[in-house]
Amino acid sequence: MSESLQILKQYWKHDSFREPQEAIINTVLSGIDTFALLPTSGGKSICYQIPAILKDGICIVVSPLIALIKDQVQNLQKKTSKQLHF
Repeated sequence: MSESLQILKQYWKHDSFREPQEAIINTVLSGIDTFALLPTSGGKSICYQIPAILKDGICIVVSPLIALIKDQVQNLQKKTSKQLHF
């Protein structure tokens, strides 16, 4: 059993990865710069959390979530003419 799967079982109590989590994790652990795009609730967090547990150093995650929220609020304000606060 791989170390990644052991960590998954120990901390998340799952017996297997979702597709393509394991491939993403293996790519990260092999030292290759990795860009992973998964849908909402697709299991992105595990793809950086497990390598962060297994490797020394700092894990940097870039997430556009705040920018996305602001963009959606601005577009909604334009459509509704209502003042929303974020």
